[in-house]
Amino acid sequence: MSPNNKCDLRCILCHRPLRRIGEDFTGKPIYKCHNCQYVCTTISTAAETAALYDDPEYFDGWGCNLDFDYDRFEPSVHQQVDDYLDFIAAHTHQGKSLLDVGTGSGLLPHLALRRGYDVEGTDLSKHVSQNVPAKGGFPVHHGTLEDIRFARKYDIITLLHVLEHTDDPLSMIGRCKELLNSEGYLVVVVPNYQSLDSRLKDALSKFKLKQRPYKHLALGHHNWVFSIKSLELLGEKCGLQIIYRETRQPAWRASAWHRLLGRFGLATWCWIVYRKGV
Repeated sequence: MSPNNKCDLRCILCHRPLRRIGEDFTGKPIYKCHNCQYVCTTISTAAETAALYDDPEYFDGWGCNLDFDYDRFEPSVHQQVDDYLDFIAAHTHQGKSLLDVGTGSGLLPHLALRRGYDVEGTDLSKHVSQNVPAKGGFPVHHGTLEDIRFARKYDIITLLHVLEHTDDPLSMIGRCKELLNSEGYLVVVVPNYQSLDSRLKDALSKFKLKQRPYKHLALGHHNWVFSIKSLELLGEKCGLQIIYRETRQPAWRASAWHRLLGRFGLATWCWIVYRKGV
């Protein structure tokens, strides 16, 4: 699909027409593929995207800070990154070279270094690419994954809350495949459109019972909101094997109730691991 092309609003996966299901509280239109179970909106321009991520204030939140002083990050941030790294170790059984796409604060590669990984990062933000290498101890490539010219391939690539921001998920996954070594792994974590929380808030928004309809989708910030099914279809379309998938809560909200939601595919985030063939 090309969401900016109003004459061709078709699913990027099954090519069926997308259905407009409404608009969010800012007026952003929302399109849905019922077959593939995801929603999307009109894509921000390259200039708008660059302005968002080049603003250093973007990183002064989410438990982090502008100085990328990891010792002053909130404990929940460290807890979540440790959870990511444990997940990566559990589901990628070989290889130590790791590329973290959209590295942001750089905490994941920084902590991965301590676990023996050979790490690099990428980011759209000049603030990140200019400041994180000295703080984190690893190189950060500036620009989009498609535009960066890499000198090597990697055993593991991570897209942790990155794929929902891209303008073309198929291109992003395809580029990751190109950059993987044979039998390399791609680890993706995104918000789950089919979560219980999203389903309830969708219903409230649809019947105008929510003060700011569809705010939970974070459209404009997110261009896409995926489900496990749509992630499976993305991987299959790009020729990747699906090694593992689940829905799971953030590490700081992993109660028994939340683990129960995960058993039924209703937890907040989708986690999926792809592998490239030989």
